Amino acid sequence: MSEFLETQPLLVGARHMGDYQLWLEFSDGRHGVVDLSDDLWGDDLAPLRDPATFAELQLNEGLATLSWDRGGVDISPTYLYGKLETVQ
Repeated sequence: MSEFLETQPLLVGARHMGDYQLWLEFSDGRHGVVDLSDDLWGDDLAPLRDPATFAELQLNEGLATLSWDRGGVDISPTYLYGKLETVQ
């Protein structure tokens, strides 16, 4: 197992809450709602600016992060954890 997976809590739960808000839960018990509406800039994340596409998020258990099939996008679990810390 990589050092990252040993030290970084894993994303174990996620669901779409509407608009660009997500409920996230990590393996250390931290959980809450984050809003990614201000984070969807740049060409790589352009597909997620479509609300219908954003709502199609999936928890990629192998990478312990969120991914979207349309557009081939995923978001770093480290980044998501940091976003969650700011709302706690």
